[in-house]
Amino acid sequence: MRAKTWSSKALVLIVGILLLCGGEVYGAGPAALSGVVNSQEEGQMEGVLVSARKEGSHITVSVVSDSQGRYAFPGDRLEPGNYSLKIRATGYDLVDPGVVKLEANKTAQIDLQLQKTKNLAAQMTHADWFLSNPEIKKRLIDDLKFGQNCVGCHSLTPIVTSKYPARMWPAIFGRMFQYHSASIFERGEVTVAVRHPHNTVRPDTDYEDLSQFISTINLSSRPDGTWPFELKTLPRLTGRSTKVILTEYELPRRESQPHDVAVDADGMVWYNDHGNQYIGRLNPRTGEIKEWLVPGVALEDAAGRSSGRPYFDIRQDNIEGDLWFGNVKVDVDTEEFTVGHGRVRADGMVWRVRSSPQADGNPRILEVIRLDPKTGETRHYPGPDQPMRFYGDEVDSQGNFYGASLQFGVVGVMNGENGEWAFVPTPTPDSGPRRTTLDSQDRFWYAQYYSGAIGMFDPKTWEIKEWPLHPYSLPYGIGVDKNGEAWAAGQGTDHLYRLNPATGEVTTYPKGSVMYGQTRQLFVDNSTTPVTIWIGHNHMASIVRIEPLD
Repeated sequence: MRAKTWSSKALVLIVGILLLCGGEVYGAGPAALSGVVNSQEEGQMEGVLVSARKEGSHITVSVVSDSQGRYAFPGDRLEPGNYSLKIRATGYDLVDPGVVKLEANKTAQIDLQLQKTKNLAAQMTHADWFLSNPEIKKRLIDDLKFGQNCVGCHSLTPIVTSKYPARMWPAIFGRMFQYHSASIFERGEVTVAVRHPHNTVRPDTDYEDLSQFISTINLSSRPDGTWPFELKTLPRLTGRSTKVILTEYELPRRESQPHDVAVDADGMVWYNDHGNQYIGRLNPRTGEIKEWLVPGVALEDAAGRSSGRPYFDIRQDNIEGDLWFGNVKVDVDTEEFTVGHGRVRADGMVWRVRSSPQADGNPRILEVIRLDPKTGETRHYPGPDQPMRFYGDEVDSQGNFYGASLQFGVVGVMNGENGEWAFVPTPTPDSGPRRTTLDSQDRFWYAQYYSGAIGMFDPKTWEIKEWPLHPYSLPYGIGVDKNGEAWAAGQGTDHLYRLNPATGEVTTYPKGSVMYGQTRQLFVDNSTTPVTIWIGHNHMASIVRIEPLD
């Protein structure tokens, strides 16, 4: 009895010492770096993202402070060397602690002091601006949703902090709305007409009303440098949301725009480039990054057909396990790229959608094509009667085709036997379903971009169920893990959302240490326990590994 009592007390003592040494210990051995985050206004601060980057490295590791303000970096995540620290806590800046020196098998104890920021606007996300003035979302997102809108290429901050009067905005809109969303400040030459003919902007468009609105929310008539509305921000993350480790890998080219990310069987991370003809590979064990320039015009199949932009939409073949970038296959062993038929879907077939822009600018699906890769037999299904584009499509194990229509707010279902189409509207009208995935039960999942929710169509019941996230989250990427939980990456909030469909519980995690990452697709790595989520920061040229700790 005494031995058991002593063992219990010893365990409590050890846990207490570990907590005093820097919060929860996530890795083996002592923490490499730990401390407490404080501010004069709040005292010990929970939910502060603390990031460490070694001198000369392109890798940043981040953890989040707990309810006692404690943060701790596992000993196996930061090697010895000199590090710089930074934080993300909207409304606060870090009092620079200087260079932090880490030594092997020792814990560096660095308490961090935060102070109120003098430039809150520079730290605000889309969601913060929407929260401060809901009319901003209506006018700059909702009213412009099916053409170009004002968050595709940059954050809202340059707009609301500008000093341009109303008379200058029509010319600005006329120019900016011609850029495709693959544009960034460093590279904005590509026009909509070149990349996406169906997204044309009429030259005679009247921007007067929109220009007048912008002049009421920017600083053009505010000599005191303040806005006519109160600046509000979302609260910091708490509780379970703080139990996470993030690792960000900066890519070698600043103009890189990683749109999709995928992990192969060897744990290598592959990515494409939204605005450039590059395919890249990251070795997360060493941090090594290798890129290949793959001009679409140089890649042709046996019939001499060009692959166009071959790198778009990374998916894994359901039979061979190969990675496909559109219709370009990557041989991960030989590092060779070949144009082929495309990835094999869950039913063992290769499916394609052939579409074309119409005179009114709306795209139309002309036909859906199914190819048997074993026999070469091809079947053509007529597209739906109404003009539409699917912003993500899947094929279930029974050979039925599913698509999500961003513009119409419906799930399209095509019967693989007879080619008949049916459309199921989302419970929330005009929800903007985009990016899709299937789970092990052939259920069709998608992100509801405009309504801020995760949606799921169940083919057994022909019903759609929705789970709301934050109304300003603008979810884009979607994935379902081996445990049946769904994950969505927000573009509005800089947050990653984790949904337990059985309970409806949503847990929110940070997406990284940089502002305005513009995450598009995400990848769920089921080879780890707990699962790991990979995303690309499309406008910040980085790949991020997000590791929830439970």
